Order: sequence, then C-alpha cells, then structure tokens
Amino acid sequence: MAQARTAVAGIPLLAYLAAFRRDLLVPSRATLGPILLFGVGLVAVNWAYYTAIDRIPVGVAISLQDTAPVMVLLGVAVVARRSPAGLLWVAALLTLLGAVLVSGAYDGLRGLDGFGVAAGFGSAIAFGVYLLSAEAAGARGGHPATVLAGGFVVASVVWGILLPWWGWPVDRLADPEIALRVLGVGFIGTLFPFLLVVNALRTLPAAIAGIAATTEPVFAVGLAWLVLGQSLGVVQLVGAGLVVGGVVLAQLVRR
Repeated sequence: MAQARTAVAGIPLLAYLAAFRRDLLVPSRATLGPILLFGVGLVAVNWAYYTAIDRIPVGVAISLQDTAPVMVLLGVAVVARRSPAGLLWVAALLTLLGAVLVSGAYDGLRGLDGFGVAAGFGSAIAFGVYLLSAEAAGARGGHPATVLAGGFVVASVVWGILLPWWGWPVDRLADPEIALRVLGVGFIGTLFPFLLVVNALRTLPAAIAGIAATTEPVFAVGLAWLVLGQSLGVVQLVGAGLVVGGVVLAQLVRR
C-alpha cells in the first residue's frame, strides 16, 4: 500500500508538470540533496506508519506519529543551533504528553503491540525528517510541486529496490473495491495533503507545520470510530485534547 500510494500520487503530478509546467519538472542542483532526503523520508514514514496501524489502533498510531514536532524542535536546536521560542517547546511537549496518554504508555503499554508502538515512534522520526528536508528544499528555491514530484520519484526508486515492481500483486486491482481504495489513498491521502504540506513549508517553519499537522488524531479517531468501529477511552481522549492544545498554543506563539 505504501509503495502504491507513491506511484498513484506521483504519476499524475509528473504528467501535469510535463504537459503544462515543464519549467518545474527539473529541480535545481541546490535542491537535489534535500529532495533526495525528502524522498527517502516518504518511504520511511509510510512504511513505519502502515506497520503501526497494522498492529495498533489508528488513533494510537497517529498520535505517536505526532510526536514529530518534538523531534523537529530537537533537530533545529541541536543540529542547526537555532533556539526555538520557549512556548514552542511547551506546545511540542503538550503533543508528546497527549501521545503518551493516547498510546497508554503510562500504563506500560499493556494490551498494545510493542513493535507497533516502536513503528509509530519511527514514523514520527521519519515525519520530522521529511518536514525538515522539504523546508530546506524550499529555502533553496525549490517550488513545492518540483520538490514533491522529485520526492515521489526518489521514493518510487527506493521502493523499486526494496520491493521490485514486477512482484507487485497487480491481480488484486481486479477487485473494484481494492482499486478504488488504492486510488483514494493515492489522491486523497497522499497527493493533495502532501502538496498542501510542502506549500505550507514556504511560509511556516517545519516545527510549526509539524505541530499544526497534529490535529490529525481528532479526525483519525472520529473516522476510525465511524468506519472501523475503533474507539478511545476517556484518558486517551484527554490525550487527543492535549495534542490539539499544543497546536493552538503553537499558532498563538507564531502570531
């Protein structure tokens, strides 16, 4: 599924650029490094996230992934030696505490698959990597569509090495329901939101964009309840509220 969404999202974007915006089709030399890292980050975050939701509830997996702002802030402070505002640390730590409550980590992760939880945190690290690399590509003059298209190409090449395309279960696409779900994940769940994220990084620092993205658990919990019959307890819902609180605080700090 992770491999398919990359192709489904990348092919129409590349076709559009080739037909209407050839000036955006080839990235500049200065952006090649960040785009390469961005593509690898796409592979890592998708694999880790899908591994997580295969083993633990969707709401838990997304909340774990949303510890990424903490990873980003640490990266900015330690690697780039840029000190973020103090309240941004508070906002990021609120999202981290919310993730702990949602995941049940305070109770020793009883009832949760350990590898699934580890994969959830792995997706957070990969999420931070692709946010920072996309921001770096934009800072070097890369257009959002160019950065995203280049990332999809890199991700497709990496997936082709890990899982050769000739071994892909194409026959499963004969089932209309599966085919529609693959297309839905590729367009609605990949191309459009990723394009929005990369565009957001033109005006927002990666840390702020990452914290804003942590509103996702609210929608994920609701959809998981409606579609999959999954639900969260009171403590877990409080954790989701803390995640949203971190988002609001981050936006207030930015203003």
